[in-house]
Amino acid sequence: MRHKKYYTIIVISMLLLGFTLWKAKPDVMTIKPSSFKQLPGWDQADIQTSFTTFQVSCKAFLRQDPERPVGSAEIPMRAKDWQPACLAAAKIKPVNEANARKFFKRWFQPVEFYNKKPVNGLFTGYYLPLLHGKMQRTAEYSVPIYGVPANMITLNLNDFGSDLPNRRLVGRFVNNKFVPFHNRAEINKGALKDKAPVLVWVNSHIDRLFLEIQGSGVVQLDTGETMYVGYAGENGASYTPVGKVLVERGIMTKQTASMQGIRAYLEANPEEILPVINRNKSFVFFQILHHSAAMGAQGVALTPGYSLAVDRKWIPLGTPLWLSTTRPVIDSDKPKKLQRLMIAQDTGGAIRGAVRGDVFWGAGDEATYIAGKMKNEGHYWLLLPKHRATEPRLGFINANKT
Repeated sequence: MRHKKYYTIIVISMLLLGFTLWKAKPDVMTIKPSSFKQLPGWDQADIQTSFTTFQVSCKAFLRQDPERPVGSAEIPMRAKDWQPACLAAAKIKPVNEANARKFFKRWFQPVEFYNKKPVNGLFTGYYLPLLHGKMQRTAEYSVPIYGVPANMITLNLNDFGSDLPNRRLVGRFVNNKFVPFHNRAEINKGALKDKAPVLVWVNSHIDRLFLEIQGSGVVQLDTGETMYVGYAGENGASYTPVGKVLVERGIMTKQTASMQGIRAYLEANPEEILPVINRNKSFVFFQILHHSAAMGAQGVALTPGYSLAVDRKWIPLGTPLWLSTTRPVIDSDKPKKLQRLMIAQDTGGAIRGAVRGDVFWGAGDEATYIAGKMKNEGHYWLLLPKHRATEPRLGFINANKT
């Protein structure tokens, strides 16, 4: 009887514990209103360049049907939410610092992601790389830059029913079965022969990998001509940073795994290039661009130092974001403050999270250095159109998620 009594007490205790855990509210991500006075460095920043960068995004919004969805998975928006501000921006004359600052304060409300406290995140940089190539394959130029394969199929599950996840699958058909598309190792072994166009042949697997990471680049041909290439699609496989692979193998630390450090190691150990790079199963396909500007996922030209790549799950493209972080400086170990109004105009495979960003720095040696070294903690505030930022439900967009 005593054993039965103790058994009953234990069962009741477990049930009570389970009920307590079930009733406990998990941490939730919310959006909290802020003000321009809370934006560090707002009064000292160059807002005029931010304004002209936003005008570039406005060109996309004003071309769209007002009812077209242009938000993120967490912040639903339509083109009509942006169009009044964009029409007002087009009428501002002259475009100067004072008018730009007045415009953003007139039309926008700063908000920030909040989870018991303001949410911080990681900020990195990217650039427009320069590669060297030939139109014909040779012993030296043997690494292909591929266009989109003819046998690659993209499925958006949400197209088959609104009750399905908003998820994209990339694959191919084999014996009437839909299977994952080829991974990087398979592609490097020739899986795409006669299935994907080769846009140009380059002389370095390392350069091609960095081109994929950056999303667009310039190829200097042996004829003296210049080819601009940009992102056109990817194989749908998970992205694994090469730096992470080298850290896990004990070759580098998180502090030394910069773009420059990765390149130096792989160039010094050429037999390691494919084994290390192939650990990243993700593979990017390109298209030839008929312009010299780097283009972002929003379909607009990027502005060096003012365009930001974000996680589209959280941040609607075209959103102004007040960024407060630091950036590297050439010939200095001390980072420099970076407090600036950025415009979300791009995305990236490694850019994941509510507060996560990749600053586009442009082309050239300084851009390459800053992008390769930048890996700093920071915070941003979203500037949402006032009529959307004040909706009661917006503050609880993630209320059911941990």
